Amino acid sequence: MVLRVIRSKAAVVVLVAMALFAAVTVAKAAPVRISCVGDSITYGIIPNHWHNAWPAVLGRLLGPHYKTLNCGHSGATMLKKGDLPYWKQPEYKKAIHFKPNIVIIMLGTNDTKPWNWNKHGKAFEANTVAMIHVFKNLPTHPKVYICYPPKILKPSYHITEKNMVHGVIPAIKKAARITHTSIINVFGKLPGKMKFYDFDGVHPNIKGEAIMAQIIAKALHLHH
Repeated sequence: MVLRVIRSKAAVVVLVAMALFAAVTVAKAAPVRISCVGDSITYGIIPNHWHNAWPAVLGRLLGPHYKTLNCGHSGATMLKKGDLPYWKQPEYKKAIHFKPNIVIIMLGTNDTKPWNWNKHGKAFEANTVAMIHVFKNLPTHPKVYICYPPKILKPSYHITEKNMVHGVIPAIKKAARITHTSIINVFGKLPGKMKFYDFDGVHPNIKGEAIMAQIIAKALHLHH
């Protein structure tokens, strides 16, 4: 009788151990999900953008344990009252519904347009803080990073370097400090040379997108 009890207990222990092993295996197999939030610079105005834009390149650099989702929407602004608020685009919900473990935000380039910045620029910091809080408060409690967007080499589409340097970047810096959010300095690390940009001087080309992915991948590794 005692022997049967011992064998029974041993069987239970084995079953529990197997269940725990299975759970750990499943946990290890689940990829780290990364929502890549942005405008056309994230979406990728390049050939085969789903393969060549920085979110896709980032996924390949990080490896099979990571899964990136391109949530870029061309023309989108951080400003809620901008001419095309990211908040109202389907990609915003897409980024949330992905249940991310990491969120990378790269918005602000379209906010530099005079009709956006001159009218609503004072709200950029508060809007950025609000977006960071939205993502940080998701059930998955993701780690959030915010990027200084890349340099603007030409004043195309009314997008201006002046408003980027003196408006958007300082506001991002303040928002990051308020929310204790890590900054990825794409602006300072992507070379300001036309060979890395499209003809418009605003959108990085395939080479530029690849460098952005490398910059972001390095930042993620530094903080994990």
